[in-house]
Amino acid sequence: MPRKPSVMALPGEEKVMKGSRIALIAASSLLVVAAVLLGNPNVFAQTDERVHVVVKGDTLWDISSVYLYDPFMWPRVWNANRNIENPHLIHPGQEIIIPAELIELAVAPPPEPVPQKPVLPPPPSEPVVVEKPAPSPVVEKPVVEKPVEIIMPVEKKQELIRAMATYGFIVKRKEVGIGTITSSEENRLLISPTNIVFVTTPKKQPLTNGEKYSIVKVFDEIRHPLTNKKIGYIAKVLGDLSVLNVKGELATAEVGSVYRAVEIGDQVMEHVEYLSWIPKAESMTVEALEGVVLANPEGKTLLGRDDVFFLNLGLNQGIKPGDSLRIVAEKGTIKSPVTNKKFSPPEEVLGVAEIVVPREDTSVVRITASYKEIPIGSKVVSFSK
Repeated sequence: MPRKPSVMALPGEEKVMKGSRIALIAASSLLVVAAVLLGNPNVFAQTDERVHVVVKGDTLWDISSVYLYDPFMWPRVWNANRNIENPHLIHPGQEIIIPAELIELAVAPPPEPVPQKPVLPPPPSEPVVVEKPAPSPVVEKPVVEKPVEIIMPVEKKQELIRAMATYGFIVKRKEVGIGTITSSEENRLLISPTNIVFVTTPKKQPLTNGEKYSIVKVFDEIRHPLTNKKIGYIAKVLGDLSVLNVKGELATAEVGSVYRAVEIGDQVMEHVEYLSWIPKAESMTVEALEGVVLANPEGKTLLGRDDVFFLNLGLNQGIKPGDSLRIVAEKGTIKSPVTNKKFSPPEEVLGVAEIVVPREDTSVVRITASYKEIPIGSKVVSFSK
């Protein structure tokens, strides 16, 4: 059988052939990579850590809201930045690291629904008469009531947390005297979520095993600005804890959520459930009520829009979350130069306010509109008065 003649590459052709083979192999590799990416586009997806440079007014709460969509993640951000000794003292120019693993856990809020165009019904047609079959006997099924799920907007939830942790509310001394955090399992000065703490309670008033309590810090005493009568104390909720074990006057507890720095010496009170502060659609005080602007949590004496104040009216007086009230000023009596009689002119409206947190006899109130400066001691009345 005759052999096929061999083909010998001419000088210079060998390099061309070798280059063609390399190009063919490279193209094949690119096709494989493209196939993998098309099958799984997240193969090389990677979330990098972010670095935030602090500007004036920043807090770990705000930074966590922006990068992680959840302000309650601030203790974990603080934990990743151990160079920060006090989480409530960050300074402009500081670099805050947002770890990649926290960014991966972040869940962005759902986008706002796009309004759909109404679909017009088809034109009416000739009525068709259809004979209906005889109805079958109705078997009544037992009605099972489903628990109502409370859905709270993120903005409202943050406002209520601020009311608890930043503004505070007025408490009686006996409300916060049920226990004091005296030490922690790891002897930490600043306490974080999941830490084990020990709570000392008064005699014959132990905490209840398995119950949840609020951790609070007690601040200034509040007195009535006109009568000087003692009203109570400002208390701010720092977080919560759950009791694991009770032995005499000592309770062992695990720290849950933390809104502000928790320290040894902070006190506990009955759990403050902010879900009860969600305003109802029908909220509007109908009774004729009259109260006084007691104080501002920041110590301001003249207030305006978006400022917060404490009011000496609460649940016992018919106040509900979301109620609107008027802030007014009396003008005194005026003597008529014609009749020589005295009369009282209408009260001047200084602003409008909304109930944020109602308690038994006091409330936290936010000014929603102001027409003039509102001094401490101003009269607050319901719209029906």
